[in-house]
Amino acid sequence: MKRRSKILGADSFLYKECFIQHMLIRKAKKVDIESIHKLDRESTRYHKKFDADFYTISEKWWKIKKDSQLKAIKSPTNLVLVAELDEKVVGYIWGYVETIMKNKIGKIQELIVTSKQRGKGIGKELIKRMLDFFKERECVISEIEVFVENLPTIQVYEKAGFKKREYKMQLKLNKTTKFRPFF
Repeated sequence: MKRRSKILGADSFLYKECFIQHMLIRKAKKVDIESIHKLDRESTRYHKKFDADFYTISEKWWKIKKDSQLKAIKSPTNLVLVAELDEKVVGYIWGYVETIMKNKIGKIQELIVTSKQRGKGIGKELIKRMLDFFKERECVISEIEVFVENLPTIQVYEKAGFKKREYKMQLKLNKTTKFRPFF
């Protein structure tokens, strides 16, 4: 039995006593920056398992990142989208267009979905909308960087059609100095 209802302004339906909300994906606004910032911090905690030194981040850097995101929200060559469930931001994607030797490249800067909502297609839909933005701007390719150990995220991108093309490799030359670019 299906029944349509209105709850918190979102279209919903009840099926076998399971409540399924429709997500809303929209352009980010200045008022979303704190929700985006909260997702960034959650993502940083997750990524520390891949490289704790790299993801040791200062408050000064967080302010710089927040300022960059506010500029991106206003920029015609950037797009920041948020995904909402029950009027709460549960994910976001940030991309921009870069021109290299007359070729436009769609770069995905960030894709973050809160851990409680992963595996529900939110990341997939955010990627799809970002790729539409890149196509509208006549980008030739789209690129993303992701840690090789981050297999769940790699799988999300592969399902969207991304292919592994090259590896970015690092060699730690100084064993006593920690590499902390965000400090």
